Amino acid sequence: MNLWDIFFTPQATEPPKFDLFWYVSLFTLLAVTFFTAYRYREKKTCQRFFQILQAAQLILLYGWYWVNHMPLSESLPFYHCRMAMFVVLLLPGQSKYKQYFALLGTFGTLAAFVYPVPDAYPFPHIAILSFIFGHLALLGNSLIYLLRQYDGRLLDVKRIFIMTFALNALIFVVNLVTGGDYGFLNKPPLVGNHGLLANYLIVSSVLVAAISLTAKVLEVFLQQRAEKIIQEKA
Repeated sequence: MNLWDIFFTPQATEPPKFDLFWYVSLFTLLAVTFFTAYRYREKKTCQRFFQILQAAQLILLYGWYWVNHMPLSESLPFYHCRMAMFVVLLLPGQSKYKQYFALLGTFGTLAAFVYPVPDAYPFPHIAILSFIFGHLALLGNSLIYLLRQYDGRLLDVKRIFIMTFALNALIFVVNLVTGGDYGFLNKPPLVGNHGLLANYLIVSSVLVAAISLTAKVLEVFLQQRAEKIIQEKA
């Protein structure tokens, strides 16, 4: 197998096996991303690094989908984290939508690394590299946005509930049309398949709880940091 096939073959085989080395490597990269985004969030170089990494990942991945005429059941950006990648990268300014997807992207990256469900290609295929570095870029961009522009007044639990159930309703329809499993609404990880309607309710409810919890943890962290700054100035 030549180098091109290693990175870009359209022939699915099996996903990489995530052993101890994989988890240590992934969580080391995760820790580095957390530290970098927090420590250098105000630096333009740091902001541009994560933005360029995300843009390159998305261009390569969807370029590969397009060149290989991958089916619509696989090649549309309707996985939660991939939608978050596009929104956090491309939506300008401050808004409840960008904040929602930044919270989703933060939780989603952690969930993806704790319980990885990559495509059925061996490392270092573009799909696997995209899974790893796409999520790391998403986490970096999401954290930088949240640490710099988070506003608790933009999103409460009710709004998170409405946006999540509406978003998953859209994904539900896309799955019906394309035969895909976007958002893992057909076969949710861990809990298994309980029928389309039950899956929709379960996944949506879990996401509402996870995004709300992520927002609460962030608010506590930002409050403690603000109090520490005030104490240091006193």
